[in-house]
Amino acid sequence: MDATPVSSPVDPTTSARRRPVPDVVAGLVNDGSAYSVARAAARQAAHRGGRVRFLQVAPRNLAEEDLEAFDRATFRSALRGLKGLNRVPCTFEVVVGDPIDVLVERSEGAALLVVGRDLPIPEHDVALGCQQRATCDVLTVFGV
Repeated sequence: MDATPVSSPVDPTTSARRRPVPDVVAGLVNDGSAYSVARAAARQAAHRGGRVRFLQVAPRNLAEEDLEAFDRATFRSALRGLKGLNRVPCTFEVVVGDPIDVLVERSEGAALLVVGRDLPIPEHDVALGCQQRATCDVLTVFGV
C-alpha cells in the first residue's frame, strides 16, 4: 500500500491573522460638545468593530479637584455616548495640555479622531487644527 500524505483543507478564517481594528479617538474638550463627540465616536467604533478611546483634554494649572471633575465628566459623557450600543470596548483618559497637540499626538495610528465643531472665536480652533495636523481622518460633530 502506498502512503500518500493527505492534507486537510485550510479554513482561511482561522489561518489568516486578523489585523486589529484601529481605535476611534473621541477628543473631548470643555466646549459643550462632549456628549455629541462621545456618541459619534462610540457609534463609529461599534460600526467598525473597534475600540473607542475617550480622551478628555484639560487645561493646564488646574487644581486636583478640578482634574477629578474633568475625569467624572469624561466618564459621564462616555457612558451617555455608549448607551444602547452593545459591548463597545473603551478606555478613558484625562490629559493636561493644549487640545490640538494632545489630540493629534494621541490619535496617531487611529482610524478616526472625532472632535466637536469649533466655536466662532479664533482661540477655539481645535477642530481646524486637528483637521490640518492629524494623520488619521477627522470627524467634526455639532454639540447638542
